[in-house]
Amino acid sequence: MTHPQPFLPSPSFEFPTQPYTESTWSSNPPSMPKPTSPKHQSKDSLQSVTKKEMEKLFAGQREEMEQLLSDQANVILEAVDELVEKKMDKKLDEKFNPVITKLDAVLKEFQDHRDEDIAGAEQLRRHDDQLQDHAVRIKALEAIRNP
Repeated sequence: MTHPQPFLPSPSFEFPTQPYTESTWSSNPPSMPKPTSPKHQSKDSLQSVTKKEMEKLFAGQREEMEQLLSDQANVILEAVDELVEKKMDKKLDEKFNPVITKLDAVLKEFQDHRDEDIAGAEQLRRHDDQLQDHAVRIKALEAIRNP
């Protein structure tokens, strides 16, 4: 287990030579040590870097938020589309089911008539064949009777 490093003031830090009292505090407050690393820059430089970094950070977050909002809008629109489609299907079923039922009945009747026409045409052909056969037999009988 490692122990945290104790705080050591920077080499440029000077401890006060006399204790601070109320009177010395108000006229000369203790100063914080001045940063010496290049990481710590002047206040103006720090603000400009921070501002640039913040703008970059906000731009990235803005793009991410726009993408998330776009994705969310797409999900909502898909859900709404599904709901509208279900409602439209239900309404169309309610409106067209009676029509389709009546059309089924009409189609059945039409098919029955077609079947009757086919049967009638077959019977007509048989009768026509019989008539021709009878005509031939009658001619043969007449030829025998009236030579």
